[in-house]
Amino acid sequence: MVELLVSIGIIVLVLSVVVTRQNAFNGAVLLRSQAYEIALAMREIQLGAISAASDGSGEFRSVQGIYFNEGDNQQYRLFRDANGNNFWNDTEDIGISGLFDPRFELREIEPISIGNELSIVFQRPNFDARFVTNNSGSVAPVSSVTLTIGLRGGSGNVCGQDIRQIQVTSAGQISVLECIP
Repeated sequence: MVELLVSIGIIVLVLSVVVTRQNAFNGAVLLRSQAYEIALAMREIQLGAISAASDGSGEFRSVQGIYFNEGDNQQYRLFRDANGNNFWNDTEDIGISGLFDPRFELREIEPISIGNELSIVFQRPNFDARFVTNNSGSVAPVSSVTLTIGLRGGSGNVCGQDIRQIQVTSAGQISVLECIP
């Protein structure tokens, strides 16, 4: 009888550790998926901007971009620039904007000098990205921007579990950074 109780106790202990780790693993997988979803949206905007597709006006050199705001952790905006300022306005959305999973938020836009609003825009024929920080159209003089996505309300910065980073370079490279703890 004692051996049976000890065996059940060991099984319960192992099972509780596995279930606890499974929840952490699931969160890390979902966070990684969110980062790749945003990177894919950026790549689609980039390809849409450089492709020979008209917006119906006969203009084939439209500027397209993606807009982020640290204060709006619910969505990011995909847009076609209609007024030439290279920055998102509420009348320029393309279809449905991207949504953040309710468990995650945009934690930071780096470098800090960028501020808390950013439009990353692309224009044909170049793959190059331009980083615009306000609606005056002024391009930030940086070579890359890193967006940090993390667990909503979390304070941890454990790379891969609590945060994921997306980097966009001025040459147009879009990548989800691999974290090295």
